[in-house]
Amino acid sequence: MPLSPVEIAIASLLVAIGSLLQGALGFGLAIFAAPLLFLIEPAFIPAPVLCVAMVISAIIVWRNRAGLAIGELGSAVIGRMPGMVAAFWLLATAPQEVLSVLLGTAVLLGVVASLLPGDIAPTRNRLLAAGFMSGFMGTATSVGGPPMALLYQHARGPHIRANLSGYFLVGSTVSLAGMTLLGHFAWPELLMALAVMPGALVGVFLAGYLHRWVDAGRIRPILLVLCALSALAVMVDGLRTWL
Repeated sequence: MPLSPVEIAIASLLVAIGSLLQGALGFGLAIFAAPLLFLIEPAFIPAPVLCVAMVISAIIVWRNRAGLAIGELGSAVIGRMPGMVAAFWLLATAPQEVLSVLLGTAVLLGVVASLLPGDIAPTRNRLLAAGFMSGFMGTATSVGGPPMALLYQHARGPHIRANLSGYFLVGSTVSLAGMTLLGHFAWPELLMALAVMPGALVGVFLAGYLHRWVDAGRIRPILLVLCALSALAVMVDGLRTWL
């Protein structure tokens, strides 16, 4: 469906704000922009948004490359693969709304646990588990950022941004490759992504001015709030079929 200039302008603004969040925190594009873009045009989800996420993730990784830990990224990506397979299997046997409520509740419990004293270090086993949960949630509900964000909440800003974005870069690239093979990412979806790409680039550029502000002790509470909001959104999406 062709988009009007007004729709493109609104969609670009939403993508710009989502990219601003992702550039400042390491994630946030899908949580903020995807639900609203779906209301403008359902075809934005998932391929065009994934295409935008791939581009801005690459920029964020490069900008914060000093904080990138290849070993940590590899463990998370390894954990993601069986998580995706498990989600496909469960989606075939259990209603998606049930999974949404359960996964949203699990993330909320994770946020509450994060408020307790103590530091959660991204060890190899925890990265494998977080990657698994992220792959599972991303496949089952389209919101896969919170498990990884919760694990990295105590890290420094550049470390958070580089590794979360590196993880999303790999994930979005693999997903887009699969969608291309299945015929779900072609010229129409690419043109939609290109239509809002200027907004995404503006958002990522402006995010650079927020790094010092969010890194001054603010990134963890903002991450926890975003994780809680995303969990509530996933739960509401599941519950609305029962209401």
